[in-house]
Amino acid sequence: MRRHDRDVILPEVFLGRDAVRDGLFSEKQLRGPSVQRVLRGVYTVRGRPLTHVLRSRAAALLLPPGGVVTGRSQATLLGVELRRWEDEVEVLVPAPAGARWTAVQGIALRRARTVDPGAPRDGVPVATAERMAFDATTRMPLAEAVANLDALVRGGAVALPALRRWLDEVHGPHVVAARKAAELCDPRAESRQESVVRVVLHGAGLPVVPGVVVRDRSGGFVARLDLALEEFRVAVEYDGEWHALRQQLTKDRRRLAALRDAGWEVVHVTAPMLSDPQAFVDTVRRAVARQKLAYWAA
Repeated sequence: MRRHDRDVILPEVFLGRDAVRDGLFSEKQLRGPSVQRVLRGVYTVRGRPLTHVLRSRAAALLLPPGGVVTGRSQATLLGVELRRWEDEVEVLVPAPAGARWTAVQGIALRRARTVDPGAPRDGVPVATAERMAFDATTRMPLAEAVANLDALVRGGAVALPALRRWLDEVHGPHVVAARKAAELCDPRAESRQESVVRVVLHGAGLPVVPGVVVRDRSGGFVARLDLALEEFRVAVEYDGEWHALRQQLTKDRRRLAALRDAGWEVVHVTAPMLSDPQAFVDTVRRAVARQKLAYWAA
């Protein structure tokens, strides 16, 4: 809350028409430097941090009766950040009651015959956890859907067994896609990029597993791998950025040498490689072939 210069407490977001009606601002002042538009017709005071949570609260002021915030926007409200400030707020409204409601720019609208609300989040009406997960895993590529679901389960926003049961009982468009995402979900992945790489490799017939721990012959810890084909001792590591610090570079080299001493081959996947998935799939396949050859030659 913030105090307007007329000694009136303003909420974080407010409807412009209400502010004008109550004499807090004129139409001209709503276009002035003291306020900022969040969505069409919804404003906040200038200087407030612009976040997707703020945008979701603004969208909630525009919802028709029974409407809720859902999907990646709801996840962000719950602390699993899947949306940025500039991304559209995902909302769900009941049909036919909300059939005539038209979303403004900045809101992505879904409709359902019925909408079962969950417990409000800081006053914002939201969907159930299962419906949120459904909306966060449909109408998008499978790898992105699984990355979203991995993050939701890892963050405690939805329970995977409950979601799978819910999906078994519902029917309609996009359910098959959501079931596939739930089938591939593995919250052990530590980043979205790891999730994407895992799904691409699974689709290519390379069922990598996250979080494999490698030990040496004496049982000592060597490394925890991002992804691994344990049968062939092939590790797939996602490198988000080059480790320029000498201390980190030395540590990485020692880790790589220890993995090689333990009989593992490491494939490094970088961010640019994600734009050409077939390239890193082929690289992993070649690593598997070399490991097979080394096994039979031993």
